[in-house]
Amino acid sequence: MLRYVMSLAVLSSAFISVPAPASAAPNPIVIQQCFVTVPKAFSHKASGTQIVYVNRGPKTAVSVTFAVAYRNAERNFVRNVTDEGVFSPAEQINHHFSLYSDVTFAGKPTSGCKAISVTWVDGSRWRP
Repeated sequence: MLRYVMSLAVLSSAFISVPAPASAAPNPIVIQQCFVTVPKAFSHKASGTQIVYVNRGPKTAVSVTFAVAYRNAERNFVRNVTDEGVFSPAEQINHHFSLYSDVTFAGKPTSGCKAISVTWVDGSRWRP
C-alpha cells in the first residue's frame, strides 16, 4: 500500500512539473462588421458578404483568410474566404466578397466571423 501511495505521489508530481504550452498570440485582425448582403432585385439569393476589419498586427498583412458562418432555413454553413492585398497596421479595410451569393438570403447577421490565417509581408504567418 505504501509503495502504491509513493508511486502515485511521484506520478502526480511529474504532471505538476510539466510546463503548460504557451498560449497562441491573439487574433491580429479585429472584425468590426461582418454581414450577408441583401439580394438584388427579384432574387432570393444573398448578394455576397461584407467584412469590415482592422489589422491590429505588428506588420503589414498581404493575405487574410476568414471563416464565416451563416444559417438559413435550409442549413448551417461555414465557409472560408481570403482577402489579398496590402493591409497596413491600424488600417480599416471594407471589402465585399461573393461568399454566400449562391445561398437563399435569411437576413444579414452571420453566426460567426473571424480571421483564421494572416500572411505578413515578410512571408511569416499567424494562425490561431
